[in-house]
Amino acid sequence: MAIEALMFDLGKVLIDFDFELGMRHFAPRSGLSTDALWQVILDRRWIDRYEKGAISTEEYHHYLRDAGQLDMDLEEFQEAWTAVFLPEPIVPEAFLASLRERYPLILVSNINESHATHIATNYSVFDHFDHRILSHEVGAMKPERKIYDVAIAAAGKPAESLFFTDDREENVESALKMGIRAHQFRSLSGLIAALKECGVDTGAF
Repeated sequence: MAIEALMFDLGKVLIDFDFELGMRHFAPRSGLSTDALWQVILDRRWIDRYEKGAISTEEYHHYLRDAGQLDMDLEEFQEAWTAVFLPEPIVPEAFLASLRERYPLILVSNINESHATHIATNYSVFDHFDHRILSHEVGAMKPERKIYDVAIAAAGKPAESLFFTDDREENVESALKMGIRAHQFRSLSGLIAALKECGVDTGAF
């Protein structure tokens, strides 16, 4: 079956990030050691709820102030929390624009509301997508089936006619189990080769 729509992950595929950049802001303002603060920030019981939209940015900030002994108000927290993103995209926007001339593009991202707002405000990558399936809006995260179901429904195409790229192996595997043709992103050149192998017209790229 020919590919009829393309699905992309966001972080580490389209836009790069480095959590160490945020930790440079957080660590000096916490009463905990850096290692202990990392454990608090990445506690799956909290970060997953935040990424799924079950708690707000204000609630996650309040959690970090308590459990992480973090001396930051909400505005300072958001500045530090969004400092993780690197300015230059990994995949050129010209490439996305070229693909969109021939295929619908669907973004499928595990992302919290603060990061999503920051990306929408400071980057133009969202503008290249026909549909944005964001975990905090749909209440599910990759590799859970639900978020793929929402993406497939948005595409309006059979799963077998979709191509998906993500940097995380478990997310690629879950997509493959649903019949989506999926590629683990490691480089732009590798992505272009995988697209071409699936018969996708990549234009001048």
